[in-house]
Amino acid sequence: MEEESEEQEFNCIDEANAIINDVKAHVAEIAISSKMVSSATQIYLNIRTIESATCCVEVTSRGFKIVSSQYDTIDEDKALKAALLGNGDGAEPEDDEEIFETPYALLDKISPRYVESFGNQLCQQLRQLQQMRTEFHEEDEEEEEEED
Repeated sequence: MEEESEEQEFNCIDEANAIINDVKAHVAEIAISSKMVSSATQIYLNIRTIESATCCVEVTSRGFKIVSSQYDTIDEDKALKAALLGNGDGAEPEDDEEIFETPYALLDKISPRYVESFGNQLCQQLRQLQQMRTEFHEEDEEEEEEED
């Protein structure tokens, strides 16, 4: 019963929009699927990486799961194959079931250039912060000189 209330607190549309805003600079395209049926507890995102790989991602309170390599699709065949084979034919079926805790972990796994893009943005923000601190420090020094 407690788990049910946690599910209800999870607002999929708000979560999806926050994810889109967080990562849109680091992917070629990201949007809420207009064809997949969403509910109060799950929503689907279509993502195209910088490398042009596409996928459909299921977002729930449990995390982020790639459900297809195509937009607006759930690969039922892969899920069925994995169930029938008991994940015995290699690592790929296991990867299909991998649930990522964050969108960043998912993108880190599927898009090497995501890491580069994210790192470059972080460096740029740090440079801007350093410049602001330098300017602020220079203003403080000018004020001190005027007081003398």
